[in-house]
Amino acid sequence: MLRDTVIEILFSGERTQREITSLTRSSRSRISEVLGELEREGFVNRKRIGGRTVLVALNSERVLRVGILRSSEYFHIISALRAISGRILSRVKVYDNSLEALKSLVLGSEDIVSSPLVSGYFFYLVDNNVKPVAAVARGGSGVISRKNEGLIGTTPLSTMDRESILLKNYRRVYFKSVEDIVKAFQDGEIDAASLWEPFLSINGGKAAEPDRVCCCIFSMNPKSKALSYFMEEYLKSISRGTECNECDEVSASLSSLLGVSKEDVERSLKSYVFTEKIEREDALEQISRFGFSVEKGVDTFLENCPKVPL
Repeated sequence: MLRDTVIEILFSGERTQREITSLTRSSRSRISEVLGELEREGFVNRKRIGGRTVLVALNSERVLRVGILRSSEYFHIISALRAISGRILSRVKVYDNSLEALKSLVLGSEDIVSSPLVSGYFFYLVDNNVKPVAAVARGGSGVISRKNEGLIGTTPLSTMDRESILLKNYRRVYFKSVEDIVKAFQDGEIDAASLWEPFLSINGGKAAEPDRVCCCIFSMNPKSKALSYFMEEYLKSISRGTECNECDEVSASLSSLLGVSKEDVERSLKSYVFTEKIEREDALEQISRFGFSVEKGVDTFLENCPKVPL
């Protein structure tokens, strides 16, 4: 559909109307018609910049660019995006690791990013505008092993990394993606792998007790209208749970994004306790485990995020 193609082009950045016409190989009149419709709906802004050149950009208040990791814990994020699809244009990008995702947030390529709490805190120390607006879930990770000592594969500054630190018989080896970790384990290059769902259960692992918040939703602009719409539906989705009318559709969407079966997604959801709240003591423990100073303003870091009452 031409409208969807135009929106996809604009998600990569502002374009002139002539460029959009060329990229879509459509007629000037048809593109003008589509852009006029999107402008009336409030999704795009057009500005004449001289002569006959018209610059087109998405309206930031009605757009949400979302970065997630390759994990099934984002069920309620996808559910919320589906619920606001008539009010907000959204695009979801899947990242291999949290460092790449958060870098995109800081550089302005994403509006919100879901990432482990500790990696978000690392970026907060670099740029104090990076803050969580909600938690995602507890649990969903564990270890598969062939030996009780040796090398363990993980990703840096993640929940899995934290769990690996606690396993004193192993020496950590960092990988860029879950696929790289699994391949190294299957090839015998490492003796254990710290994985997350759905890849943990796919590879025969069992999730540990869900006692720690794993990922949080981070934003640098918590007061944006698009984020407000999203958060309203996100909290509703968590309160409904994963056994809802649209569960099939949400699982199918997540399955397509992650490149795994819908059945694997649905089975792995049982490994999580979904929550929007962060316990302050949990945050302090996770952050200090990595050697970061907790004197750097953890309370300020958590100020936009719903917290469990102390």
